[in-house]
Amino acid sequence: MFKEQDLVYIKEEKNPIIYIIIKLINQTCYLKGLNYRIYRITTMDKIEYIYDELKQKETETCNIYYKNIKRNIKERVSNKILYGRILHIDGDPEYLDNCLNLYKEMKIPAEGIYIEEKEMKNEIKQYILEVTPDIVVITGHDSYNGKNKKDLKNYENSQYFIDTIREIRKLFNIDSLPIIVGACCSHFEALIAAGANFASSPSRINIHTYDPAVIAIKLATTSCNRTIDFENTLKYIENKRDAFGGIETKGKMRILL
Repeated sequence: MFKEQDLVYIKEEKNPIIYIIIKLINQTCYLKGLNYRIYRITTMDKIEYIYDELKQKETETCNIYYKNIKRNIKERVSNKILYGRILHIDGDPEYLDNCLNLYKEMKIPAEGIYIEEKEMKNEIKQYILEVTPDIVVITGHDSYNGKNKKDLKNYENSQYFIDTIREIRKLFNIDSLPIIVGACCSHFEALIAAGANFASSPSRINIHTYDPAVIAIKLATTSCNRTIDFENTLKYIENKRDAFGGIETKGKMRILL
């Protein structure tokens, strides 16, 4: 019998990933990705406990991904450089902790706040005014049911992300405060139209836990006089342009004179 916190996979998925059972109600299972920002609702007959090969494959993939980020996104060790400050708002406390650890290892100033997606729009202004960030990340979980791609009703949390972007844009324009937003399968076009600088997911696919953080780090370590090299950034995004897209945006690093 399945129980909360069990690690499972969905049998019908062609490329299965590992999920955690976060809630069980009768035969209905509420799942979130272990390493991907996906939220799913399914039934007990459609899931199974993970097998060793799947666990090993996903663990190895994630370890390689993390090491690649640390090795190749070069930090500039100098007391004359001010990196951009990141405010990371996340709908999942575990994903948030993982991203905060990455920022810390990369020596990027960052603050993280856990807020459920549906509450983000109500609290975002308060935290932006308190933290005064240079870059904002808005992420958590999302999902797409495979129906009309243009209809926001077919997405779990994309509308909440859009509402949060609009609250930020009442205070700051697209150049003064870059926004990185979205999760697995989010409505990319609607997020960009609402005022995001970078968003997931153009091909409505899963994104990795660290994908939004990777873009934030590149913004934080790119000079304010230069546009972020997005092609270079995509080298560290697991599924490249299928996972994330964006618009021309300048970095937030500054040099002390």
